Amino acid sequence: MEPKLRARLRDLLRRVENIYKTAEIDRSKMGVVRIEMIMNRCLKQIEAINDIATLPSDIKRAALEYSWRVYMDLQEFEVPHERQDIDGHGKREISLEGVLRNIKSYEETTKKAPRGGFSGGTGYRSVNWDSSYWMAAAKGFKEWNEYWNEEEAKKKRPVKVYTKKELKKFQ
Repeated sequence: MEPKLRARLRDLLRRVENIYKTAEIDRSKMGVVRIEMIMNRCLKQIEAINDIATLPSDIKRAALEYSWRVYMDLQEFEVPHERQDIDGHGKREISLEGVLRNIKSYEETTKKAPRGGFSGGTGYRSVNWDSSYWMAAAKGFKEWNEYWNEEEAKKKRPVKVYTKKELKKFQ
């Protein structure tokens, strides 16, 4: 087996092993584990092993068996509390009445609402919808050509018109 291929396989199997170790460390240190995320990472490594076309079939089979065994162990992993997001101890849902009370209290007082106080719950404070990767058209839905320069187009330039005799020189 080629040294590059061997190193790639060794790296993938080491990642699979480290995924299980990560779950154990999280359980011992924090008491919560993001088991679904860890299982998805393990599946991605299994897919990467399966996608190696030049790997001999007996070696590929052994690597996949080992990886699937780790995945099955992760399925049976005993977790006291499964962590759903970065802040596993915080509330994921807020009642509408609570938000309306908050808004009303800011309206009644002269205090300003904190910046980003009423923004999304997953860490995204705002979205710039005018960015080129969000919209295909610029503001006003005008067709926009990034290579067109209005200033250059206004300049007058001399134009050379060739006669038929002069054009024959180029042929």
